[in-house]
Amino acid sequence: MPFSLENLIQAIINGNAVQVREEVKKALAAGVDPARIISDGFVAAMDVVGERFERNEIYVTDLIITARAMHTGLKELKPFMVAGQVRPVGRAVIGTVQGDIHDIGKNLLGIMLEASGFEVIDLGVNVAPSTFVEAVIKYRPDVLCLSALLSSTRGAMGETIAALKEAGWRDKVKVVVGGTPLNETIAARMGADGYAPDATTAVQLIKDLIGTGRERRAVLAPATLDLFFREGSLEDLQRAFNRMTGLHLVMVDSSGSPLTPLGGFLECSSHCHLLQDCPAKDVDVTTLPGNFKEAFIYRCHAGLIEISYPLANEDGTVGAVLCGHCLLAGDPATEELRTAVPVLDIKDLEAVCGLLSFVAGQIIKLNAVLLANKELEEQRASFVHFLKRQHQLEQALKDAELKVLQSQVNPHFLFNSLNTVARLALFEGAAATERVVRSLARLMRYSLYQVKETVTLAEEVAAVRDYLFIQETRFPDRIRGQILVGDEVLDARVPCMILQPLVENAVIHGLEPKETGGTVIISGCRVGDQVHIEIKDDGVGIPPEVQRAIFDLQVRGGGKGQVSGLGIVNVYRRLQHQFGSNCALDVNGAPGKGTCIQLTFPYTKE
Repeated sequence: MPFSLENLIQAIINGNAVQVREEVKKALAAGVDPARIISDGFVAAMDVVGERFERNEIYVTDLIITARAMHTGLKELKPFMVAGQVRPVGRAVIGTVQGDIHDIGKNLLGIMLEASGFEVIDLGVNVAPSTFVEAVIKYRPDVLCLSALLSSTRGAMGETIAALKEAGWRDKVKVVVGGTPLNETIAARMGADGYAPDATTAVQLIKDLIGTGRERRAVLAPATLDLFFREGSLEDLQRAFNRMTGLHLVMVDSSGSPLTPLGGFLECSSHCHLLQDCPAKDVDVTTLPGNFKEAFIYRCHAGLIEISYPLANEDGTVGAVLCGHCLLAGDPATEELRTAVPVLDIKDLEAVCGLLSFVAGQIIKLNAVLLANKELEEQRASFVHFLKRQHQLEQALKDAELKVLQSQVNPHFLFNSLNTVARLALFEGAAATERVVRSLARLMRYSLYQVKETVTLAEEVAAVRDYLFIQETRFPDRIRGQILVGDEVLDARVPCMILQPLVENAVIHGLEPKETGGTVIISGCRVGDQVHIEIKDDGVGIPPEVQRAIFDLQVRGGGKGQVSGLGIVNVYRRLQHQFGSNCALDVNGAPGKGTCIQLTFPYTKE
């Protein structure tokens, strides 16, 4: 069966990977241009799929199946794309930001971008801001695509954009962000160029951004020539050309402004009186036969021959080399005029144009090398600055850690003093006082020495037990605690101090404000390969605005109900640091109905 674009499009829409591969093979065997297979086949099919997705006629699962079918066909075209037979319409670097390991949306975008003719560099998941910056510098993409699924990792997008700005690369690449925790307002606030809720929208957005956002820059500019031709070197070139040909040379920029002294180029004005009775200027020279290397030959206002050779690159004409003045063999002229200016025949004129072509070509090439080296040096300088900034941040972190260690001297003294008080209370027969002081000492030692380590859940529960004993002793008729954590999860490894701050929040914010007090229950069990922990109280509950603030990551360290700066958000971030995106923290509650905090993380003994 012969190849048909309609068959290919329909196979992609149906998500039939096998048929897509076969149709691509048929097209290649029939000699169809690979670029046409992409533009008229893959892109056309994707447009249909995108429209159906927007009309809710198909769903994400259908989109994924379709994308996989396209990817199968793209594998057949890869050798042709690598060999340069398919010129990419743009280059994109994509990745899921630091702290997030979800990649379905990112992978889908990568496939659809490739199907649209883009070269895609996929950095994977959990990508640090510095890694994104290094990739932008290395690959020089048209667009950087940042993906996230977790609201807690939204900040990493802003940090990546800030890192690009710090490195001096923000204005050299478009940044598109996407994912469920975002919207257009949030994307604009963090400094992104665009936001896309899904892959199909992202592809069109990226095309629009790089299609209208690219600013073409002329390779040649007066300042650049000044850099390339050191002081006096342009004049040296003019003098050397004049000695070889007897003609004068002038360079102008794209606006016609001279880049070199006009010198003898203006001397034709002094010959005007010699041409008054000569009809040479009436002889048309624009149609002369010969190979003039794309130079323009015309007569100046005085009637002498003038040559203009354009300085051009792929962006168009950016200047010109002007050469003059001379007579053409056969032009009527006095002996005085023939002595004053050179007289060239067609062969001489062709030779001069050939020389101008060579000179102009070398100027463009060498100037392009200069600009590339200059840009590379600027990039190197900006990246060195970025690395220095990263080093400063790392040093600041080390200094902060040192200050933390220094700040532990006083708590250490207090811890020893509490142990002394506990022993004195035991000697004096104050058993209850001894238990409270001993519990406080254990709790202090636990937080003081193990905050950077992972511990067993049993150790966490022991710390919570000590804390609740202290609170129950302080408020014997108002604060009650129950610990119902199953033995099957007690050996699970967790970051230190993830339970006690949450229990303290429940006691101080939930139970203490309640006139009759209440109960906080800590329960835990294993569900499959996950540990599920719940801290539930029957206190005053949590206002909706506070609950929203927690989800928006607006709650910060410090303030009442926080221990050593470890609040709810801090606990969640440390869980993420330990387990990546394979963990969750959920807060539910309502005024007068208590609060429930649920933690879920992998069960691991290492």
